[in-house]
Amino acid sequence: MVQTSNKSKSSSKSKAFLGLGKPKSKSLKSGRPPLLSSSTSTTTTSHPSISSKHTRTLIRTHHVLQKRLAAARLTNDTSLINELDSQLSATGGLESYQLASTVGQSATRGGDSSRVLVHWLRSEIDARKTSTSSSSSTNTANAPVTPLRILEVGALSTTNALNIPDVTTVRRIDLRSSGPGIEEADFMAFAVPDDPNGKGIWQGRRGYDVLSLSLVLNYVPDACGRGAMLKRTTAFFSQSHPDVPATMDGSTQPMQLLPCLFLVLPAPTLHNSRYLTPEHLILIMDSLGYTHLHTKTTRKLHYSLWRYDLDKRANWLKSGGQIVFAKKEINPGGGRNNFCIILDEES
Repeated sequence: MVQTSNKSKSSSKSKAFLGLGKPKSKSLKSGRPPLLSSSTSTTTTSHPSISSKHTRTLIRTHHVLQKRLAAARLTNDTSLINELDSQLSATGGLESYQLASTVGQSATRGGDSSRVLVHWLRSEIDARKTSTSSSSSTNTANAPVTPLRILEVGALSTTNALNIPDVTTVRRIDLRSSGPGIEEADFMAFAVPDDPNGKGIWQGRRGYDVLSLSLVLNYVPDACGRGAMLKRTTAFFSQSHPDVPATMDGSTQPMQLLPCLFLVLPAPTLHNSRYLTPEHLILIMDSLGYTHLHTKTTRKLHYSLWRYDLDKRANWLKSGGQIVFAKKEINPGGGRNNFCIILDEES
């Protein structure tokens, strides 16, 4: 069924995008395609195979329509909003987008980005495996190192490389759950660990060691919303991270990684944008308290890993470091896209 919006609803949505009413955080739902139905989505295993070309076309179409919809909401063009909502529904809504994304990221297509994250976390993973194995073989009473607590935002599958027995424990969320094991939740409204009502507690603890935003930030339809999402990630980390145990051969400690953010974006958003470059992204992340650890760029994707340090953020503010990043052309040239991240004092 095609979803339509009356004038009052369109007006409310437009006010949210314009920042009127000053909501605490902007919901991601305003930027997502309309749902195909209200029922629980069918798992991807029941769908026929989709070609790579069709997958790319479907994802690209969703993103183009989504950008046009965001622009229409900014100008409160009700008729265009309804028309674009209809077009998004006609393409299959969020369920079709999720299916295309899942197929595109499947192991058979070589697209499971979590494998890159696991590779970068190898020292933490190996330390936990060694500790668990040592405790078992010596029958000591020493408790093994706590498994890595991972929050995967925009999760499409529960069977990716993040599942490592006794080493990781993964919490998965998305705006619409595509199957059991994925909570239906909006990250921008998701309870933070220090929620006074205790809603941010998960498995008896607060905070996460790793946050994964794989092809999520680019789905946020406006630049200010992307900045707000990046800033909000800093509220989800556990503040206590003891050093990784020494390796069995007594070698030096590996690089301190935790807590960290795994960020994956389409490569053109950083390498062919008028308003964003890898260097500019580092500056934005520095201002939030992040330190760049790793980067990998392929023809399609840009992967990066960032360690969060609350003290770095405090020192940045104390020293008067830049905290507002407006839309400014830094990479001029024809044929470039307009992808941008804006950080303001209200982000």
